[in-house]
Parts: sequence; structure tokens; C-alpha cells
Amino acid sequence: MRLRIADRKEFSAGLIFTAIGLVALGLSFEYRLGTATRMGPGFFPLCLSVLLIVLGIAAAVRGLRASMVEPLGRWPLVPLVFVMCGVIAFGLLIDWKGLAVAVLVLIVLACYQRLRSRPLEVALIAALLIAMTVGLFIYGLGMPFYLYR
Repeated sequence: MRLRIADRKEFSAGLIFTAIGLVALGLSFEYRLGTATRMGPGFFPLCLSVLLIVLGIAAAVRGLRASMVEPLGRWPLVPLVFVMCGVIAFGLLIDWKGLAVAVLVLIVLACYQRLRSRPLEVALIAALLIAMTVGLFIYGLGMPFYLYR
């Protein structure tokens, strides 16, 4: 019996995700797992690798069963670049300027298009997210971040 693959890209992506998940699963056993109430350093990678394996298998099966291939269309590169720059800026600014400034720059870069059309909405989102992250990470969890410098 010959296997008919309807969508080769979906099937290949599913196999790649499954392979990466299996490698991560093997590597996660090098760390102590712990229990659900007292998680060790290997518990989170184990859960993520199992999730990646399940998603990979689902994508591979979907690639086998696809009846019609949909074209991808245009990729909006500008928003992708701005979001990536926001994440990179957050990582660089969190130690240098503090958590509040890093979150503000992340929100401004990630919402650059909406900032041009609805600046008040972006300001409200930024204020709310800054308050939530500062409240959670600095005051709630006691993490050693600076508020601002």
C-alpha cells in the first residue's frame, strides 16, 4: 500500500516538530522532574516537548488528510520585524533601564501600527501591562528587577 500525502509542507512540518519534540523529550530526562506540586527543572521542558510531539503528529496527520492546499499569500514582514525588534529591545533594556521602560518599549514597538491610528488605546494598554508586570514580578514574586533606572 502506498501512502498518499495530500499536503507535503504540512506533513513535513509535522515530522520536523515531532522530531524536535522527541529530541527535547530525551534531553528533558537529564534533569530532575520532581512532582506536580514540587516541579524540578526538567518538568517544564518535558511538558513542552510532549506538547510539541502532539502538535507535530496532528500536523502530519492533517497533511495526510488535506483535501485542498491553500496558498499562503503575502507575508506582512513589517509587523513581524517590529514585534521581533520589540522582543529584542525588551531583552536589552530590562537590565539597563528597568522593567517599566522595557515593557513600554515592547508595547510601543509591537503596537506600532495601532499607535498611529489609536494612540490613546495603546497608552492605556501600555499603562495596564506595565502595572500588571510590575505588580506581578517585582512586588508579587519578588524578582530582582529594577522598576526603572
